Amino acid sequence: MKGYFLFAPDEQGDVGPESGVERKVRSQHQALMRYVPCELLVLDPPVYKGTMAEKVLRRLPYTAAWRKWKYHGEFDDADYVYIRLVYHDQAFVRYLKSIRRHNPNIKLLYELPTYPFEPSGKQSLGSLPFQLKRNKALQSVLDQMDRLVTFYGQEEIHGIRCINLINGYDFSRVELPERTMDTAIHVISVALTSFWHGYDRFLSGLADYYEHGGKENIIYHYVGSVIPEHETFVKQHHLEEHVIFHGKQSGEPLKTLMSQSFIGIDVLGGHRKNYPVSSSLKSREYCAYGIPMITSSPIDFLPKDSPYQFLAPYDDSPVDIDGVVKFYHDLYDDRDCNKIAKEIRSYAEACCDMRNTMKPVSDWLKENVAK
Repeated sequence: MKGYFLFAPDEQGDVGPESGVERKVRSQHQALMRYVPCELLVLDPPVYKGTMAEKVLRRLPYTAAWRKWKYHGEFDDADYVYIRLVYHDQAFVRYLKSIRRHNPNIKLLYELPTYPFEPSGKQSLGSLPFQLKRNKALQSVLDQMDRLVTFYGQEEIHGIRCINLINGYDFSRVELPERTMDTAIHVISVALTSFWHGYDRFLSGLADYYEHGGKENIIYHYVGSVIPEHETFVKQHHLEEHVIFHGKQSGEPLKTLMSQSFIGIDVLGGHRKNYPVSSSLKSREYCAYGIPMITSSPIDFLPKDSPYQFLAPYDDSPVDIDGVVKFYHDLYDDRDCNKIAKEIRSYAEACCDMRNTMKPVSDWLKENVAK
């Protein structure tokens, strides 16, 4: 058996040592190689000149929107190709058809990290042609696939059968730190922040808590890109002592912040993208550090009544900080915080280690690819 894992990023931010997307892809590849032969191909992101002619051409119905796909026979000897979701347009459709024409027996698997494809936040008029191109190409792309790989339990999409996974994580990347309790309650969020993360709900909850006489000293470590309205809200409600905007962090500085934190914020705006269940990579990373979570979309591998997650309502209401304080004390009072962290880590590792989560893909390949 000979196979390939194809990752074709559309943006510079999706590649490199600081990219969570590329780290996940490499972890998936390593996990898949435990079971079946697999070579990783990471293509360079496209480079744009930004000319007006280029902008117009990319928006026309049948031109390449992101990548000018050209087939050069790279999969003529392959038994399968596992493709990590790329922007699909007619150029990609033509590429897939070329693969099929040169290698009729190849098996093509297509990972859809999110489905349905819904834009994040307000979309500009200029982005509409890209959405229309992708939607038009969708069925043609899927028609070329033998299986789709999804994370939300679909049996099939547009008539194509699915292999269902849960998002995995390479726990070997994180060493569980030793923790020391503080008099303050340290809460952390880490993201390239978008409106659907819902962090405004936590900030609103903090404002309500202190305006109504809240006594606990809550320190919210807001890590990653910052939505300007959030900074304005913090100043307007005099929360500067309780909210620290750290900006983008990685490596040892991020590890230090995670080690100091005792609650992580997962997704509080899942309803804004119609995500009733969270399979976010961030939830796995919190667990790797032994951190319980606040979420409004239940974590997929945790029971709804798990003591490791605080469920906020699935709406835009402010987070109940009194409830969060109770969640914190119920979990940590009179208990060893390091023992709790080990419990969280062990449970998540058993459910979400990448070596286990990629096995359904290898099982299907072993059953359906000629030896």
